Amino acid sequence: MQAVSVISRRSLDDLEAEIVTLAQRINAFEYEFLTLVREFDLRQGWKAYHFNNCAEWLNMKCGLCPGTAREKLRVANALFNLPLTAGAFKSGELSYSKARALTRIATPRTERGLLDYAIPATARQVDDHCRQLRNVQRELSTRDAERLHRARYLSHSLHGDGSATISVELPRESGELVFRALEMALAAIGTSDEVGDDASEETLFARQADALVEMARGYMAGGREKSSCTADHYQVVVHVDEKALRGAPEESSKSDLPIETVRRLCCDSAVVVVDEDGKGSPLNVGRKHRVVQPALKRALLARDKYCRYPGCTHEKWLDAHHVMHWADGGETSLDNTILLCSRHHRLLHEGAFAVKRDGGGELQFRRRR
Repeated sequence: MQAVSVISRRSLDDLEAEIVTLAQRINAFEYEFLTLVREFDLRQGWKAYHFNNCAEWLNMKCGLCPGTAREKLRVANALFNLPLTAGAFKSGELSYSKARALTRIATPRTERGLLDYAIPATARQVDDHCRQLRNVQRELSTRDAERLHRARYLSHSLHGDGSATISVELPRESGELVFRALEMALAAIGTSDEVGDDASEETLFARQADALVEMARGYMAGGREKSSCTADHYQVVVHVDEKALRGAPEESSKSDLPIETVRRLCCDSAVVVVDEDGKGSPLNVGRKHRVVQPALKRALLARDKYCRYPGCTHEKWLDAHHVMHWADGGETSLDNTILLCSRHHRLLHEGAFAVKRDGGGELQFRRRR
């Protein structure tokens, strides 16, 4: 009865007017939200939380699923180059659904005509109209696509000075695929903030070359399979004193690597124990054994599925991390290990954040800087 009394207090015309007005305000707020998100992304505010990108931050902080978050970012960036569409959206005249459809096809030269159609039309009509126009564009571009496909090539040459040159020409979509893979490889080996925001182009080019090499290594190591995290990526031999590994002063370590780097590598590696005499000569060499056995790695993948750092969705190149390091007495068990992507595993051992289990067994991540 209470609901009936509330409904009876206003006419349908008034109710309709309030709903339409509120919808326009929601449109305007949505535009403001996208504008702020775009600025946050450009300023890379998400890096402070050690996310790989802004979509992961939106997923964790704003409750948007990854696909929706990526689409919001796409629309936000597209609106920046479509002032008329952005203006109609900002005023509330254009809904997000219509703006999203228009940004898939509009250009600064065509948006005026598209807006004239979109504003009085329904969102479904706008979506269908834009889809039809995209299909026409695809048909017109088929010949160009065939020409670009036939023109693709890759060549390489080896030089006497020890260098190599690789030249490649690809269709646009194939090139974008390679660039995206390079971005992911760059994120895996470390982000640009490690060399400073003022890093030169020369440094960026060098890091992109490093990323290309990492992609090749990953493919050769079996990176084509999602389950490849159970295989050795490559083998590197690191010598470290057992006392240093267990937390003794770093001067006691025989490794040239920082001890936390060694501890990170030892989280998920093969270990050989060598007993030496006082002069450093080996007395006994033990058999190589894996710290994390393949069966445990498969169980971790089945349980965690992706990097456990909040908001991270990386599913490949995952390391098994010991919540309590085995060198400190931690067990190599399902309860004491979690999967982390290579970037977050490195950041954890560098002290950017810590992880532990609370009394109920839930993981607690705490930022240190």
